Amino acid sequence: MKVIIFPGVGFHKDLTKYNAFADKIKEGCGCDVTTFCWKHDWPLPDTKLPVVAARKWICEVILDFQQVIRHAIEMEVPEADIYIGHSAGSVLALVQNKPCIIFGSSAVLVEIAQSKENMPKVELLKAFKNDNRKVFNIINKYDQLAYELTWSSVENYIYAGKTFSFNTYNPLAAHSDYWKNAKIIQAIINKINQWK
Repeated sequence: MKVIIFPGVGFHKDLTKYNAFADKIKEGCGCDVTTFCWKHDWPLPDTKLPVVAARKWICEVILDFQQVIRHAIEMEVPEADIYIGHSAGSVLALVQNKPCIIFGSSAVLVEIAQSKENMPKVELLKAFKNDNRKVFNIINKYDQLAYELTWSSVENYIYAGKTFSFNTYNPLAAHSDYWKNAKIIQAIINKINQWK
């Protein structure tokens, strides 16, 4: 059985986090598990304004999200039996017409935008709402980008990630908690083994 992991938006130069996650899934399922780092090929703007690194990171995130929303259906991705997607990578997982596990998914935001009359219509929602395949949607209840999905083929799994430290809340930590959370990794392994 082959499993493909789609990371979310942003720079994917350091694959350590994704490869460690893939190795744990592979060990727990005995599947062939690989990471597919999809990227836009649009140039980042040059600037002499302050905080260049932050500006480039934000540009990278915005351009990645636009790329996946506009081109998810026709994007060439490796063939797999199960897809796992984080954040915008969940959009890629949802359009593959195969069982998928998504976490930190912004799919509901796409659904809301598509429902407005003045938004350009793409086929994402038809691909998302395929009742003939299974979707396991994992949500850290403190992740501001993750939402429950009400489609009939979706099983929502909500947990409380560790995002608080001495009276502080870190939204980036909440959105990336999934990758290292042992409970979530085990839930993914259990779901894949159930679907085998």
